[in-house]
Amino acid sequence: MSSRLEQALVDLREARARLERRSEPAFDARLKALRRWQSERAAALHRPLAERYDGEKLLHFLTRSFYLEADWSELTSDPAKISSRIGRIIDDDRPLVIAVRLQHTADSLDADMAAALETRLPARPITPTAYVRAFREVGQFDVREQQIGWVRELVDLLGGFADNRAAYWAFKLAGSPAKALGMGQTYGLLAEGFAAMRSTRDLESATREVVTVQRRELDRLTGRAGPDR
Repeated sequence: MSSRLEQALVDLREARARLERRSEPAFDARLKALRRWQSERAAALHRPLAERYDGEKLLHFLTRSFYLEADWSELTSDPAKISSRIGRIIDDDRPLVIAVRLQHTADSLDADMAAALETRLPARPITPTAYVRAFREVGQFDVREQQIGWVRELVDLLGGFADNRAAYWAFKLAGSPAKALGMGQTYGLLAEGFAAMRSTRDLESATREVVTVQRRELDRLTGRAGPDR
């Protein structure tokens, strides 16, 4: 495996360490509330498309299993060792690199958003107006754009594996080696993603429409779509 996965894991570990150093009760509570708020909003935004394409499982995977619940500790504990072992599970580490980069940037942006919101609304519920103002204050819109591109690429890559029967069964057989190598949680997350994509009808069209909706939402949040309604 290339060093790109190792570097992505190192960066995620460092981001998690920075987040830990910022930890204190008010900030932690705000960050947890923000992540839950964003997860619920993303799920509501994309639910009509999920229902149209039988993508409810994929929507749950992306907004909850991946964004809210994924545990990356088994990968970040020893990036060099994990990077050298991952080839025993998957042939191409690009999907995992993207997943780690998504988590890394989400951690950083969410932390900055939580701090901005706590300054505006100390110990008070998040409001749409306060969220938009904090979003624009934090900025980094190029990173937000990159995240959308990564999601599109990730779904394309994993969807290709999921649609390829031979590749899918090869991945299924890798479950035991993954657990033996200390990557059982990671394998479980990838397996859930594969299953969710296999259950989604016309994944290519669904992904294209989701990206369009997400870019429209980004334009609204940044103000590029004109005055907020």
